[in-house]
Amino acid sequence: MKLNFFDKILMLINLILIFAQMLIMGIFGDFHLFPLLNILVPIFALVNLIFFIYWIFIFKWPFILFISSLFFGYSDWLLLYKFPSNKISTSNGLKVMSFNVRLFNSYNWIDLDDIPNQIESFILKEDPDIICFQEFSVEKSPEFLNYKHRYFQSLTKNGDNGLVILSKYPLYHSGFIKFENSNNGGIYSDLKYKNDSIRIYNLHFESLQMSSNDSIKTIDYNKNIKQGLDQLVNRIRQSESRKHIKKVFKIQERQVIRFNEVERKNENLSIICTDLNNNAFSKPYKLLTSNYNDSFVQKGTGFGTTYKISSIPFRIDFIMVDPRIKVIRFKTYDIKLSDHKPISAVLEL
Repeated sequence: MKLNFFDKILMLINLILIFAQMLIMGIFGDFHLFPLLNILVPIFALVNLIFFIYWIFIFKWPFILFISSLFFGYSDWLLLYKFPSNKISTSNGLKVMSFNVRLFNSYNWIDLDDIPNQIESFILKEDPDIICFQEFSVEKSPEFLNYKHRYFQSLTKNGDNGLVILSKYPLYHSGFIKFENSNNGGIYSDLKYKNDSIRIYNLHFESLQMSSNDSIKTIDYNKNIKQGLDQLVNRIRQSESRKHIKKVFKIQERQVIRFNEVERKNENLSIICTDLNNNAFSKPYKLLTSNYNDSFVQKGTGFGTTYKISSIPFRIDFIMVDPRIKVIRFKTYDIKLSDHKPISAVLEL
């Protein structure tokens, strides 16, 4: 069917948005001149999907704009959304979990008293072989008696909060990766699994929440989507917030480079659990995955949302693996025991 004048205007808007989305997703190559736009990828995708549905509904040809973006940037779309696979694997392997537990609700962000016990029950049920906790509190932590081997490193002045690796296998050659002028950092431990030596990294990169006044984490994501979008866009428009976010992204890039310097000296297979505090279209993500596979891309489903801002789904928590390691299964858990959702991967060496 031919387009009327109104449809032509909509098509032009749709074309601009499709091009913008493809640009910031990296389909035309790395695009990091305006890193703040990377945050908006889910919003662009949602709007373009609405346009696609509209063109299909009125049965007009601009629906091919959306299909074309999928065709030219399929691998980049996989960073945002994965369709479920009909193939179900029942193979067993090494189960690794990553979870930012937000200090086990130490400051009552969630209006429940038994969050530590609920997290312990969740871990007991899922029974991973290795767990990497970010924002771990020694004081508030359950005992996790099934994990006799652990390595903890404080990232705070009081020595009680930081990163931990819990393992059913003995850990050795543990170490701390200090990020300069930051309360964030990384730890690692080696272990033997069957006949292989594996290094487990637990990394927590610079957070956007530097203060409660300028952090986009302070936005109430329990509002409806329209209100949430307005809040998010207005927050990003504010000059101080833009400067702040750009500064954090630069810090994250330096921290990833610091990690890569440590990793280059490692001769073992590597598994990286991380709260990146950035999404899969960011430069820190590109730097971090240059030599590793994103386990969500391998075996995940849906958006893989681990964190929400204004009801917009973001995937900022990752399990990345050496290309020689096969990902059998990946799961994002839809539970509300922290501001992050836990993720796990079952791996075969």
